[in-house]
Amino acid sequence: MASSTSSSGRSSSSSYNSNSKWRYDVFLSFRGEDTRKTFTDHLYWALDRGNIKTFRDDEELPRGEEISPQLLKAIEGSRITIIVLSKTFADSKWCLDELVKIMECEKEKGQKVFPIFYGVEPSEVRNQTGSYGEAFKIHQTNADEEKKKKIEEWKAALRKAGKLSGFPLQNRLYESKFIEEIVGEIRRSIPKLVHVGDKIVGVDENVKQVKLLLDAKSNEVSMVGIYGLGGIGKTTIAKVIYNDLSNQFKHHSFLENVRERSKDDRGLLQLQEKLLYDILMDKTMKLSNVDEGVQMIKSRRYLGKVLIVLDDVDCPKKLRFLDDSPDWFGGGSIIILTTRNKRCLNVNKAYSSYEAKGLAKNKALELFSWNAFKQQHPKDNYVDLCNRVLHYAKGLPLALVVLGSSLFQRDEEYWESTLDRLKTIPLDDIQKVLQVSYNGLDDRCKKVFLDIVCFFKDWGEETVTKILEGCRFHPKTELKELDDKCLISISDGFIRMHDSLQEMGWAIVREKYPENPRKWSRLWGYEDIESVLTTNMGTENIEGMFLNMSITAEPIKLHVEAFKNMNRLRLLKVGPYMDARMLKILDLSYSEQLVDISSISSAPKLEFLLLEGCKKLKSFPEFKENMGRLRVLDFSGTSIEEVPSSIRHLHGLEDLNLSYCQNLMSLPDSICCLSSLNPVLVKNCPKLGTVVNVELELCSSFLARQPLNLTCRILKSGVICRNSCFYSFKTLNPRCDQRKEDMHPLSLLVQLCITNSASREIQNDSFNPYSLKISCPSNYHGMEGRIPSDIFHQSSLENLSLCNFNFKGAGIPLDNWYLPSLRSLSLHYCNLMEGEVLNHVCHLSSLKELDLKGSLFSSIPAGISRLSNLRVLNLIHCKNLQQIPELPFNLQILDACDSNRISLSSSVLQFHSLIDWFKSALKQNSWINSVRGVIQDPGIRITIPKSCGILEGISDQSCWDLLYSILIFHLNLRGADGF
Repeated sequence: MASSTSSSGRSSSSSYNSNSKWRYDVFLSFRGEDTRKTFTDHLYWALDRGNIKTFRDDEELPRGEEISPQLLKAIEGSRITIIVLSKTFADSKWCLDELVKIMECEKEKGQKVFPIFYGVEPSEVRNQTGSYGEAFKIHQTNADEEKKKKIEEWKAALRKAGKLSGFPLQNRLYESKFIEEIVGEIRRSIPKLVHVGDKIVGVDENVKQVKLLLDAKSNEVSMVGIYGLGGIGKTTIAKVIYNDLSNQFKHHSFLENVRERSKDDRGLLQLQEKLLYDILMDKTMKLSNVDEGVQMIKSRRYLGKVLIVLDDVDCPKKLRFLDDSPDWFGGGSIIILTTRNKRCLNVNKAYSSYEAKGLAKNKALELFSWNAFKQQHPKDNYVDLCNRVLHYAKGLPLALVVLGSSLFQRDEEYWESTLDRLKTIPLDDIQKVLQVSYNGLDDRCKKVFLDIVCFFKDWGEETVTKILEGCRFHPKTELKELDDKCLISISDGFIRMHDSLQEMGWAIVREKYPENPRKWSRLWGYEDIESVLTTNMGTENIEGMFLNMSITAEPIKLHVEAFKNMNRLRLLKVGPYMDARMLKILDLSYSEQLVDISSISSAPKLEFLLLEGCKKLKSFPEFKENMGRLRVLDFSGTSIEEVPSSIRHLHGLEDLNLSYCQNLMSLPDSICCLSSLNPVLVKNCPKLGTVVNVELELCSSFLARQPLNLTCRILKSGVICRNSCFYSFKTLNPRCDQRKEDMHPLSLLVQLCITNSASREIQNDSFNPYSLKISCPSNYHGMEGRIPSDIFHQSSLENLSLCNFNFKGAGIPLDNWYLPSLRSLSLHYCNLMEGEVLNHVCHLSSLKELDLKGSLFSSIPAGISRLSNLRVLNLIHCKNLQQIPELPFNLQILDACDSNRISLSSSVLQFHSLIDWFKSALKQNSWINSVRGVIQDPGIRITIPKSCGILEGISDQSCWDLLYSILIFHLNLRGADGF
């Protein structure tokens, strides 16, 4: 479906009010094979340019399916249907079914149907002759009773459509002219009325008097100005007259809020574009300046008579966008102007003037009753109270509506309280009268009301709702409360407010500090904002600030200092175009309604972009080359699915957080080009599947080979991560740096850690780590026979972890391992037995730490004593271990906890060296770490089961005396299985 945005087309329910039951202005029915990409497409866009909201089905219905419920609803919700009856229209049973539904709606709902006879005669359609007759011969072939019944429905619908007055294309030379005529007729068939409101009371006399000044039948231009107090009903009078007369004019336009919208050239341009758009039916019209607009309006005088309403004009100069000379308009035109300032009418003598009158008492009581009691008359026991309220309202419709709404469903005591407050207000101070209704709101509604007053008048309800939700309000509740009390009105999806109520709100904001804007809660005027920002005098009182930069040639330069004291600032808008060239930090965290940040490239100096918790944000922006200063990018908790390859432009990026991105599926290879990037956080990204974990020490400079410690994970996408942080595996490839072309992609790998992998191999031909220092392929349950043998012949290798590795048939080289630099070896839970692996270990002369935790051997090779540099030996959970040989003299930590089968054998257990360690350590003020439960020193920690009988091997009484208290203390901490 494609549709256009239209102005409010409505059917009139009364002479004063309008409301639309139609979702679309036009439903476009056509045979796609005939006209989808030609005539129908041209017609659709012509309707769209004319601001006629049109539905067309952009997708062909699949064969075998019936018309969708959505399509049926679109037909029912369209005011007018245009049927393009082309040569093969009747070939399609779906087009015929659609036609039957259209003709039903024409009969039952009063919809208008306009047939276009495109290449066919109306008689062919009515009588099913020609191509239509051929189509029905095919439909009738082998038709059962049910289909025959449907065929009769199709024929009846075609007969009816063929009799309608439509648009035959036969004998026409130019389709463009034909389409123009169609759009003009459709536009005239759609009443473009303005919304007046419900329960309009007492307007008849004012309307009658204004019409006496107008002469719609005259060839002269009629110009009338309606003036009077704010809230007297000037706009309502003008709207009623406009709705009554608009059907007499081919071209008409109602321009609202001229005073507010004409404060700057941008607003004047919008007024001109709206006027030309209404008259020319072309919503693509764009103007570059006001003078161009004036000339464009002048050039359109040939269009004939027009009806134009200029609502709320406060100064004659504001009419320069129109230059409302009678000579500009065609004969019979009517121009109506409303204003509070009668001088606007005195300047131009062409205007007749009329002063709007307040309501007579009986009409005032009726209007008040409709709002206070939802009925035409007051309740019996409230008559006197009503009359007392009317005394303060002075026949002003706005006051009657606002006061009545505030008293709806209130008891008599509340009425009396309201009247007591009204007694304190001067009779001529209508703003204070209106404020009584504001005072009855709760605090949250008051805040929302003032936000609308200062920032959101005439904004879309949906947009305002999202913004207020971001401020932790419940706008659906607060907006309904304000609407119920008639402090705002919501129509056509926009939030409206009477000027008098807005002025009342401004007065409330300024009330305590009228000459000191830095203490106001909201700032909206350019001069007030300028005085605060340029002097860095912002205070914690300020909650919102909307700065319109277009009204000055010298935009305010924003500095951080100006905002440092605005601790409560929650709303900030700088526009219409914010100069973000100096912006360095943008924190939009937890902006739950944020869906698009594509304009971020307008901030070339941006260094921090924080978007954590923006749940509705589904896509990254395309990063531009000018964004190289960005250092921190936080997209954690967003709904993004991928990172664009243009991230390569962020060559200054240091921190990238993608944690908790539940929908993130991949990262681009271009991330490897980010030489400054630290580990990329991707915690809890379930759609990023892991293949191999890799722990890397990368060289930040391929030439200097300066190590950068990382712990990474290789993914199926070829990306690696450090502790849930990502890098491209290609970072290891010097080709990324366009240097050392002959080097292998892994030649600079200095640390490798493979854990918890489902992968079964690392190919030897892809593994040539000349600089490898640390290798940790752990948890390799399934990698039988697949580990690269080169790992065991790395002269630079310092750390090696093969945790949970299955050595059975694992292709371990039989010759001695050549690992002269190896300092740490972890083989825990590798289920080691006596044999080749342990014998290899005994030749690693540089080894300082050896982890054999969870092994299955019963004894350790005696050759382990030759490891003179060994400091730490882990034998925890070696369930079968029975004998410990003579240990290296420099061993400092031995942990054999839960190795319960160890027993004392004087032939194999030479433990006196341990006692010597204790003696020397105690003499050097060793100490007990009671938290960890070990005997600790720069030197020694021993944990073995007490069941081994070790105490029986200590014959030196002095050693016993030295160790007794320490060992017993340690025994108590370690429990029954160790000391």
